[in-house]
Amino acid sequence: MHSTYFHTALLLLWVSLLASSFIVSEQVLPYASPIAATWLRFFLTSLCLIPIVGVGASYKIEAQQLLKYAVISLFLVLFFVGLFESLRTTTAQRTAIIYTFLPVMCVILSYLLMNIVPNTGQLWGFMLGIFGATWTVSIANGNATITDRWFEGDSIFLLSCFSLAIHVVLAKKWASTQPALISTFFIVSLGCLLLLPSLFLSGNLQGIAWSNSNFWLSIIYLTLFTTLGTFFLQQYLLKHLNPNAFLAATYLVPTLVLLFQGLSQVETLLVCTPAFLITLLALYFISRDT
Repeated sequence: MHSTYFHTALLLLWVSLLASSFIVSEQVLPYASPIAATWLRFFLTSLCLIPIVGVGASYKIEAQQLLKYAVISLFLVLFFVGLFESLRTTTAQRTAIIYTFLPVMCVILSYLLMNIVPNTGQLWGFMLGIFGATWTVSIANGNATITDRWFEGDSIFLLSCFSLAIHVVLAKKWASTQPALISTFFIVSLGCLLLLPSLFLSGNLQGIAWSNSNFWLSIIYLTLFTTLGTFFLQQYLLKHLNPNAFLAATYLVPTLVLLFQGLSQVETLLVCTPAFLITLLALYFISRDT
């Protein structure tokens, strides 16, 4: 019983770190271009992983596997660049809502590319999760829903989520035979290389606030906590929890973004209770084993 509570608490920490990435990414924008911010995040992550992976260790990675890693990395790069770019013309709250479409995209692509058929309960859970998350944020914003006005950044981030869904499915299809740590190292390292041409051509290196402490604190936080922290937590929790629990937890992201931004007062939270209960029902449907 204690172990269940502990793992649930760690899952909540995992999704909280995930939610915080939307807010912190928004704070990076005044200091660096989307391409530069993404490259720095990938580069620092690679540096942190080198001593863990082992510099002198030998791995049997064939050229074909490296090419697959490069393709997987490309779609991850597109997601992060799209995230930073979208936050120029939309908000962290709206991107958090759009992010709840990611599990549905993953399920559709898994069916098309890997013939994995989801159960009916999960599909109901996905729909309820999107509805509950959207309703929660709309109440907190005075009943202004995401459909009242659609921004350019919303379209960019929707495409970014589709790119991330492709990344997730391809990683499952092509990288599952390698240790997760090794795959992650090669994916982020290749991401650095893929970004280099764009970084020098249109990364606006002169515009990066190299001496600004807030910029570095944000980049380091994104690297250590929302990238490496979520990775290691996920790898640990996968040994103890149903993988569907991670899909279910995604629907808590919009609510957590609201809480972290301090936009929800006690009265607002009480009004949001029905919407939050729907979200919890969605979590139950999605996280079931069958």
